[in-house]
Amino acid sequence: MSAAQEILLAATGVSKAFGSFYALKGVDFELVAGEIHALFGANGAGKSTLAKVICGHHAPTAGTLQAFGKPVSFHRPRDAMDAGIGIVTQETSLAGDLSVWENIVLPVYGSRSKPSRSQLRKTAAEAIERLGFAGEIDIEKSCEELSAAHRQLVEIARIVALGSRIIILDEPTAALSPGESARLFKVMDALRKEGRGLIFVSHRLEEIFAMTDRITILRDGASVKSNLTTADLTQPELIHLMVGRAVETLTAEKVPDTSNAPILLSLKEMRSAPEVRSVSLDVHAGEIVGLGGLVGSGRSELAEALLGLRPLQSGSIELLGNPYRPSNPRNALIAGLGFLPEDRRRQSVVPDFSVRENILLSHLSQLSGHRLRYGTRNARINELADMIGLDRARLDDSSLLNFSGGMQQKALVMRVLLLEPRVLVLDEPTKGVDIGARATIYAFLRHLASEGIAILLISSDFEELLALSHRIVPISDGRSIGTVSAGEINEEQLTLICAPRSSLEHQNTLLSSLAQQFGLQAGWVMVAGSQVLCLTRQGSTEGLSLPDPGIVAPTKDTAIANSLDQDSGHVCDEIDGHQSLLMVIENQRGIGMGSIAVLSGKNRPLDQHAIREATAHSLSVFEEGQLRLRAVGPETACEQ
Repeated sequence: MSAAQEILLAATGVSKAFGSFYALKGVDFELVAGEIHALFGANGAGKSTLAKVICGHHAPTAGTLQAFGKPVSFHRPRDAMDAGIGIVTQETSLAGDLSVWENIVLPVYGSRSKPSRSQLRKTAAEAIERLGFAGEIDIEKSCEELSAAHRQLVEIARIVALGSRIIILDEPTAALSPGESARLFKVMDALRKEGRGLIFVSHRLEEIFAMTDRITILRDGASVKSNLTTADLTQPELIHLMVGRAVETLTAEKVPDTSNAPILLSLKEMRSAPEVRSVSLDVHAGEIVGLGGLVGSGRSELAEALLGLRPLQSGSIELLGNPYRPSNPRNALIAGLGFLPEDRRRQSVVPDFSVRENILLSHLSQLSGHRLRYGTRNARINELADMIGLDRARLDDSSLLNFSGGMQQKALVMRVLLLEPRVLVLDEPTKGVDIGARATIYAFLRHLASEGIAILLISSDFEELLALSHRIVPISDGRSIGTVSAGEINEEQLTLICAPRSSLEHQNTLLSSLAQQFGLQAGWVMVAGSQVLCLTRQGSTEGLSLPDPGIVAPTKDTAIANSLDQDSGHVCDEIDGHQSLLMVIENQRGIGMGSIAVLSGKNRPLDQHAIREATAHSLSVFEEGQLRLRAVGPETACEQ
């Protein structure tokens, strides 16, 4: 049998019971070398339980496991780890008081061989570098200082450092933006080519179809279909197999005009250094405003500052029309601000409390006496449970951790709404939630907005932001970058806008070359309806100038208004003897990725063909040729 056909793992009739409840009911599964195999199913279908059985966290009640051609019976996670099986769980398990590199090599301390500290540190650094995040994650930094997304990456680096041949990734992209996910997928593809087998758990259909070779679908603990070839399925077929019915996909809806509604939350140059440097935004009653940013942009830190979990150093906040100075979460709740944190395990769930007690935690903040008065909230809890689709019979379960990720998230949303806040700040509200539960939450959020609640939505899922938000405020390097209408921008453009300014090195090199070669000013701009955003610019011209980087400006008020109006790809006359040229950039799928705008000096005509030729040549080596100039039609006059 060739290496490509080698069966790394086989599960036959695997069942797992917790008391009288069967989380797994005779699951069949197979993983071969050199493949990425998806485990797909709704929350509570048994995906994480199967993963934990494979990794020795749980012993199967019935059935057999074979690893690398031999029967295995793991009694503890170390047994599976030593056999070459590693897992990255949905909830991170890092030691917060240890450094990044110590967490990456932590499993080594449970083995007999213990290399030197310098060798261990080198191993950790190589793992981070292999993932492509060496410039973002300081391995000397304490893990408790990392964002949820960076903690997830450290977990993955740990498995890479172990050299496991079987790697289980349980929702690894839940906290990652499209850009970070794409970089992770490159790592996964490289591991697949090395002959490793990857078990990939995800609720995102586009990831399943883009990355996996085969799929096993679980429903209610049983394998509905095992080892199906991904290419033989369609998205509707996969959804139907998962839930047994059709589920409405996420689509944008007509956005109501809330511009005349009262502003319930307003931030003016809010600063909470070092992560939040200057953020300004408004959220009207009945409006969903998306905060779009990549890992490390300061999006979650902004939410924590609004709750008083981080100090506000400068700027101003108004809540419900009144000045607001956050001091602690209790005061924020009393003031009418509801908050759903990003990491439910670290920041929300109390494991020793029942489901109902976890939901009632916000209620406790309103009490001043020694009586709990839980009964006063029962009617509201039942109402919310029915609205969000949570079985009332499960409210008295002994622990919220017995719930699937999606059910946990629904319970936490109920906690936030229990006090009927006027403003909601939701950080990754659908993280780790299946497509069925996600649709329920989406409909619920739209319902809340229709009732006049103001919602600030933070999400690394840009498709989600674009479909749910009325407006989007991009944030990069801790600074907000104007406001754009969600209906006037796509995922790729939003990713480019949110990119850290340090990641625009290639763009700046290209623009600088054009500016020096032709004696002009060049900028990379994004056009969204009647507004334009300049991401970066190089060079200068006397008198006129392209918009300042990071500022959203009306197209009619810019120095290149005629080019923006024509969008022709030809030289246009601007005021005072200046000329401009707008060259649309697209990716290999023909999706616009912004435009390169050039502005001449006064009475210095632009050579359209020479500039386009130089730009096309630079783009041919830019990002490995992933971008190109869009072709233009016959030359037409473009005069002021």
